[in-house]
Amino acid sequence: MVLDQPDSPLPDRASELRMSFGEHLEELRMRLIRVLVGICVCAAITFTFGFHLIAFLARPLLQAQHALNHPPQTIETDPTFGFASVYLPVSLISATILCSPWMIYQLWTFVVSGLYDHEKKMVYLLTPFSIAMTAMGVAFTYWILLPVSLLFFLNFASLYPEIEAQETGPVMRQLLRAYGKTPSPAMQPAPSSEQEMVANRFPSLNADPTKLIDGMSWINRPQRSLKTVIDGQIRILATASNRLITPLPRLGQYVRFAAMMILGVVLAFHVPVVMLVMGWTGLFDPNQIVKLRRYAIFACAALGAALTPADLFSMFVLAVPLYALFEFGLLLMRWVDRGSRPD
Repeated sequence: MVLDQPDSPLPDRASELRMSFGEHLEELRMRLIRVLVGICVCAAITFTFGFHLIAFLARPLLQAQHALNHPPQTIETDPTFGFASVYLPVSLISATILCSPWMIYQLWTFVVSGLYDHEKKMVYLLTPFSIAMTAMGVAFTYWILLPVSLLFFLNFASLYPEIEAQETGPVMRQLLRAYGKTPSPAMQPAPSSEQEMVANRFPSLNADPTKLIDGMSWINRPQRSLKTVIDGQIRILATASNRLITPLPRLGQYVRFAAMMILGVVLAFHVPVVMLVMGWTGLFDPNQIVKLRRYAIFACAALGAALTPADLFSMFVLAVPLYALFEFGLLLMRWVDRGSRPD
C-alpha cells in the first residue's frame, strides 16, 4: 500500500474546514481527556495485576543471582516499600507503557484533524506500528538488556576477595584481652563421628533434590545455603558468604530501575514511528537525513549510555539496535517519499 501525499500541505477544501483557535483548544482538551481516561483504564489493569508485574520484573534478577550462585533474594529497609516504593511506581509506569499506543493515536488524530480521509490512513498505520514497537521494546529490554546488565554487575561483585573474619592478629588479640574478650579459636576439623553426624543430618548436595518431603534439610554447596522443606516448598534457613560483597539488591530500587529502563527503551524504539511521520509530512528530505548518519551513531551511543547502567557492554547492546532502528526509519522515509512523487 502506497500512501498518497497532497501536493500542497493545505488544499482548498482543508482551508474551508480549517478550525478556529478556540476550536483547536477544544479539540486539544478532548484529546487530553481521552488520554487521561486511557491512562486510568490501563492503571486499573496494572493495579489489578501489580504483584504479577513485580514478580515479572524481579524474575531476571533472581535468575541471574541463582546462575552466579548468589542468594536469589532481595531486601528492603523502607517500611512503606510494599506500596509506596514498589507497587505504586511499577503500576503507574506499566500503565504509561500500556497506554503509549493510545496516547500516540490521540496525538496524531489531533494533528491530522484537518486532513482528507485518504490522508488519515497514516494514523491507522501508526497505531498498530506503535503497538508493535512497544512490544518489541519491552521484549528486548526484558529478555536481552536486563539479563546482560544484571549478569555483568553480579558477576563483577563476585570478583571481590574472600575475607576470613575469624582470623585475628597479635594486636587484635591483645586488645580483645584488654576488653575482657576471648579471641575466637581457629576452626578445627570435627572428629570423624561428628562429621558423620552432620553429614547424616544435613547432607551436602550440589543441587536441590527433586523429591521433596516436609522436614528434610540439606546444604546446597554451590549456593552456600542451608535449606529445608516446609509445606512442600523449599525455604532457605541460612546462607553464608565470606566475600566482601554479597549482592542483595533492594527490591524497590531494582523494580524502579527495571521499569524505567523498559519505559526509556520503549520510547527509543519509537524512532522509526517518528521518522515515518517526518517523511510522510514532507518536512524532512530522506537524502538530507542520510548525511546525519554520523550524528545518529553518536545519538544512539548517548541513548545507550543514558538508558543502561554504567557498563560499556550494556550500552553497546542497546546502541546497535537503536542504530538499526534509525536505518529502518530511513527506509520508511524513502518509501513514503517515493509514494508522494507524481508518476
